[in-house]
Amino acid sequence: MSKLGKRVAARLKDLGHEKDGQTWLAKKIGMRQQGIQAIIAGRSERPRKLLEIARALQTTPEYLVGDTDDPEQRELTYAPLPESEPDWHQRHHQAEAGDVANLSIRGGLGLGSVDGVKADDNGELYADQIAGYWSFPDTVKAGLRNLKNIYALPVIGDSMEPALKSGSFVFVDMSHTVPQPEDIYACDYGDGLSIKRLQLIPRSKKIRVISDNERYQTHELLRDDVRVYGRVVAWFQWRG
Repeated sequence: MSKLGKRVAARLKDLGHEKDGQTWLAKKIGMRQQGIQAIIAGRSERPRKLLEIARALQTTPEYLVGDTDDPEQRELTYAPLPESEPDWHQRHHQAEAGDVANLSIRGGLGLGSVDGVKADDNGELYADQIAGYWSFPDTVKAGLRNLKNIYALPVIGDSMEPALKSGSFVFVDMSHTVPQPEDIYACDYGDGLSIKRLQLIPRSKKIRVISDNERYQTHELLRDDVRVYGRVVAWFQWRG
């Protein structure tokens, strides 16, 4: 049993769910009981719903995976911005002069960036994650459906060559979070935000995480262990 599995089982016991723990937790977070069983047995060490599991168990993700031995949740404190500093909503809308927000976080073509996509309770991205905007003529925008849900981000690494080269910018439709059809997606399969080709394996609970560069290994993982942020619908790269 992995440290994650041991700590999930221990927290269930502490909360009085030693006997019905797997069923209770699965229902609590909207996950299959088999998925919880796999976590406790050590077959899933970076589940997609780690944050939801931690909240249900009244602890933190860091404690469950072993990054800390302190199981206590800490209340977040709020310090208002100085009066001269506009709040993030103001900065967000002041900057919104273009069509597609360019995120300051990176999507890896190899191990990926440890950064994730963070938003407020309304699903709005925080302004400190936005580094400018892309603007397009109307003829180009006509071909980009769901424009309001598309974000751009720079990518690093060579695992998706020749399709994507390091330094490219990908445009991700974050309303497309089900990896069908097989295509290139922004995802996290345990090592942070990555850009990979995803392929659902028919009649199974698994998914293939594929690098176009043949030097890199293809991974077969449980679908629940892969978080899909969105589908790559376009990209841009300099050829100079």
